[in-house]
Amino acid sequence: MDEKRQRHAPNTAHHAARGRPGAAETHLRGEKPATADRPPKLGEILVAQGGAMTTLAVTSIMPDVNGAALQGQIAVSAYVPAQTIGKVVQQPAELTITDADIARGYVEVLVGSELRVTSNNPAGYVVDFFNRLPIFTSVRISSTDGSADLGPDGGAIIERGRHGRDIPLNLSYRFNLSASVGPGTYAWPLALNVRPL
Repeated sequence: MDEKRQRHAPNTAHHAARGRPGAAETHLRGEKPATADRPPKLGEILVAQGGAMTTLAVTSIMPDVNGAALQGQIAVSAYVPAQTIGKVVQQPAELTITDADIARGYVEVLVGSELRVTSNNPAGYVVDFFNRLPIFTSVRISSTDGSADLGPDGGAIIERGRHGRDIPLNLSYRFNLSASVGPGTYAWPLALNVRPL
């Protein structure tokens, strides 16, 4: 019976060697594996660690010096561009000029434009005006923050320090009329655009 066991033991080792040719044969000969003579390759480390490249990277950038582990900090900053969106809630499509307006030399439109402005710029925003119809020599545009006089080519007003969502902006107009303008109904003479400051 002992003889059978002795015969069976070498066969088992032989079958194990056939299942894993490289490792079993080296082990049976008493030789060291080839990897013992050299440092492990990156691919071997990743396979052994299950592909934990993040752990490897963190370990490699946190060396141990004089028994104390160094810790690093990463500062992340993001640049958010200034954005401003203006929505015209109400504005006349036309401007009516009467004989009395011509005799006076100007026509006033109180709260002519109602806007809602959304801006992420703490500095404020700019409203540009473009003349669409040459019926005035200048125009005074007023808001709750003040007023500005623009020429016949238009111009811009600055709303400083105003930012947030759906900020109301109400504009009133005083158009100083050109001498050649007669009474009648005209298309609204100004186009506007809102942009960041």
